[in-house]
Amino acid sequence: MRRRSAEGRPMRSRQPLTVLLGKGGGAEKRMLVFVEASVMEESLVTSHSGFPVLKDKLMSFREGQDDLTDKIDFIICLGGDGTLLYASSLFQQSVPPVMAFHLGSLGFLTPFKFDNFQDQVTNVLEGHAALTLRSRLRCIILRKDQETGKGGCPPTNLLVLNEVVIDRGPSPYLSNIDLYLDGKRITSVQGDGLIVSTPTGSTAYAVAAGASMIHPSVPAIMVTPICPHSLSFRPIVVPAGVELKVRTLLSSSFLVRKTVFIGF
Repeated sequence: MRRRSAEGRPMRSRQPLTVLLGKGGGAEKRMLVFVEASVMEESLVTSHSGFPVLKDKLMSFREGQDDLTDKIDFIICLGGDGTLLYASSLFQQSVPPVMAFHLGSLGFLTPFKFDNFQDQVTNVLEGHAALTLRSRLRCIILRKDQETGKGGCPPTNLLVLNEVVIDRGPSPYLSNIDLYLDGKRITSVQGDGLIVSTPTGSTAYAVAAGASMIHPSVPAIMVTPICPHSLSFRPIVVPAGVELKVRTLLSSSFLVRKTVFIGF
């Protein structure tokens, strides 16, 4: 994985491929290297003099079309935190080990420097590396028909590494939502919205909204209101094993029910 359409990336993309394929091609290191099809089609990549030599030794995949579940054993990301989050979203079951190299301006999840790429990757391939496990949120979205107000739309299931944001989106009206913990209503939120984040996501939108950062090894979920119109609801930390339910607050006003959007 790498960030797309950025100056200098083709050369940096070629070096990892050369290291992984080996001088004698994929057979030398007995690896199959997968590259996203959209990256292989970029003009900056295809116009590079070394690309034709590597192209025939690569496998490609397309987001949403190819199932990578049983094909990938190890992921290398070149970019920033967004690149790693995108890679995680491609695997809606277990995620293979990810090695993220920092090429952006700010990164909490990309600890490796690209300057010594070959030595660090070689150490990992030889088994000289430690794993840091990260938890993800399982998000189930249940929709109601806007005309009838009844269910019927199939639920959407997603595994999210960073956070789930329920907010008012482009609407000028406040969001009004109820928050339930293991089936028990604990509060109502009136404001710009709500952030439900993992410890990994606690360093993202949540910390900007006033929450504390949580160590990734702590089994917890952070719940953070966004600009709440209340003095009583502040960021809270709940155990990782609980079930949180967020639902639109019932109201006679259609506009109130309409002002909830979900982002990941």
